[in-house]
Amino acid sequence: MLEPILIGLSAVLWGGLWGYATLLVVLVNFKEQGSVYAYPMQAVLDRFVESLGLDWLKALHAMQLRPLRQISYALFGAVTLGVAFMLWVLG
Repeated sequence: MLEPILIGLSAVLWGGLWGYATLLVVLVNFKEQGSVYAYPMQAVLDRFVESLGLDWLKALHAMQLRPLRQISYALFGAVTLGVAFMLWVLG
């Protein structure tokens, strides 16, 4: 009974983290292109982490483009590998 609950919780947490990393990469792409959607995307990400009580992540969204790009791509890669590993273990 406990195992399916832990698997479901793990899937929700990894999925949420993967979604956040994807939105962070999209923010970087918007900032690189000078898109008008960069500011609203940053505001939405700020509001999202604020609602989860992770206010310290707001400083990440306001970083300069180069370090933000490196961090977001590294986070996306690490989370993607983690999701792939989780799926491999469950399979």
